[in-house]
Amino acid sequence: MTGRERFEAIIAGELPDIIRPSGLAPWAETRERWIREGMPPEGDLNEYLGLNHDDGMGLPLDLNMMPNFEVRVLSLDERFATVVDEYGVTRRMLRSDFDRTKGEMGWSGAMSSMSEWIDFPVKTLRDWKTIYEERFRPDDPRRLPPDWKEKIPEFRAKSETRYVGKGNFPFGGVFSAVRQLMGLEGTCLAMADNPHLVKTIINDLADFYIAAFARVLSDVRLDAYCFFEDMASTQAPLIGPEMFDEFCAPAYRRICGELRAMGVKLLWIDSDGNPAPLIPNWRRCGINGTSPCQVAAGMDPERLLTEYPDFILAGGIDKVALARGPDATREEVRRRFASAWKHSRYWPGLDHLAPPDIPWASALAYAETALACSRRPV
Repeated sequence: MTGRERFEAIIAGELPDIIRPSGLAPWAETRERWIREGMPPEGDLNEYLGLNHDDGMGLPLDLNMMPNFEVRVLSLDERFATVVDEYGVTRRMLRSDFDRTKGEMGWSGAMSSMSEWIDFPVKTLRDWKTIYEERFRPDDPRRLPPDWKEKIPEFRAKSETRYVGKGNFPFGGVFSAVRQLMGLEGTCLAMADNPHLVKTIINDLADFYIAAFARVLSDVRLDAYCFFEDMASTQAPLIGPEMFDEFCAPAYRRICGELRAMGVKLLWIDSDGNPAPLIPNWRRCGINGTSPCQVAAGMDPERLLTEYPDFILAGGIDKVALARGPDATREEVRRRFASAWKHSRYWPGLDHLAPPDIPWASALAYAETALACSRRPV
């Protein structure tokens, strides 16, 4: 089967010839540990592990601020750095994290700790409108590669046999975008005290997303779009179902409706933690999947696939199991692939970035076992 045929089989609940395992994305500290334990220091990690494949391809559309803010260093000493990052957020971070990222939020996966959030760029409607009008123009040519028009025929030809996906960080969602602009506390307080501001931001961003996609999808196809949200903790969602329905659902219904009309088949949400109480609300908006199914937070793929048989999952391999060593890794990977072959509609993979408590031996066991389990059982 081609990559496109495998993608279409899985989202239809059918069994492909191969279910591709996801590659590993280590923290910077994890990578340093793995190199000490035998990982080649150069080259592509997932190519070395045999986890790379060409079943899919990405749509090169940038949905972040354009242009970004200029990163400003407010203070710097041996322990800490205080910066205004590229999205206008003031935060204090460990000096070691600053040295890895130069203060840019876009490299958050290289950080070893959470920043101390100090200030955010949006407090008033005027703040938001200034940023929106200056930095969220859907027709900004920098949102696509400079030679995009010349690349369209090649892109179309490749997409005949590959599925086309798109995700975006830190913008690209609804709740998460407001949180990025106002902070979690500021967002939740504004939902109670200034709902007009929150709804205006969300509605404006919905207009922006729809317009940005419409400019591109008139020329090429998109099969899957993943909204970045991170809207749950390890215990529960950060907002309840009623707040989701009031603030987020109208925009999601509009965005999902427009993207489906443009041919997008899979619309899913990237959220850490346990967003399960929101899944019924998501589904009513047109969302038909989620990732990364963080097991330690209670997101069990087997249970979710049974409860929502038409809902599509990715992830769900417990990184805590990998930390316990190769034997626990093999058991966990086999268990998750058994669910995938039983139910379909599921791409097993690690349930987030790989933290530094995972040994290199577990990474090798993950790749070996996942590849062995990826072909349809006889």
